[in-house]
Amino acid sequence: MPGQQLSPNEVERLGEATGRIAALAAKALNSTWPHLEVEDLVEQFTRDSALVMIASAYLAGIERGLSPGDAAGEAGTALIREWADSRREARARLDAQRADDASTEPVVVCVCGTSVHDNDEARRGHADTWHSETSPAVWGPPVTRNRAV
Repeated sequence: MPGQQLSPNEVERLGEATGRIAALAAKALNSTWPHLEVEDLVEQFTRDSALVMIASAYLAGIERGLSPGDAAGEAGTALIREWADSRREARARLDAQRADDASTEPVVVCVCGTSVHDNDEARRGHADTWHSETSPAVWGPPVTRNRAV
């Protein structure tokens, strides 16, 4: 299939497989960590870049002779690893930013447990990256490290 033009039937089957892989990966993460909302994960996993990655990994597995189920499992695993690496990198950047900032700068804590600087840009950035309209960011009161503001 890869390296050649796909027939309309193959395109449809690839689309169905890609959607199933995204949904199953979201459900797997949610069953392990229920605080991760399935809807949010599905939204993240069905963005264009994620769908391209899933389809490419799936087709590469098929091309290597894997069964459709094994190719789907491999693609789903790659998706979850990529998602986890991205979250880890974002968390490391946030932690480094916090370490560099003055210890007296106020922060707010989201209901998901992430703390950000108490300003609109930081709140909006967190909400746009990790939340959706169906699962919005909800902020607690501002705090300064080791004391309430």
